[in-house]
Amino acid sequence: MEVNPLYFAITDTNGTRHTFVLAADENQSDTVDLAPGENVSSTVTVKDPCTPQYVTFTDRGRGDLIRVNAS
Repeated sequence: MEVNPLYFAITDTNGTRHTFVLAADENQSDTVDLAPGENVSSTVTVKDPCTPQYVTFTDRGRGDLIRVNAS
């Protein structure tokens, strides 16, 4: 599975979706290809101040969604 920082978005506690800002944090992941069972952790940064509720990954930017609680 290709994991690209541009495939992430944050939904805040008001339900507003915020798109990812590229190169905003040194802990941001590069684009990587993961084999089954592999994982990567990364920082997802958005432009506008918000209280994040969910981080959503969209497979290849238009496929299946994976949503996790923000921490």
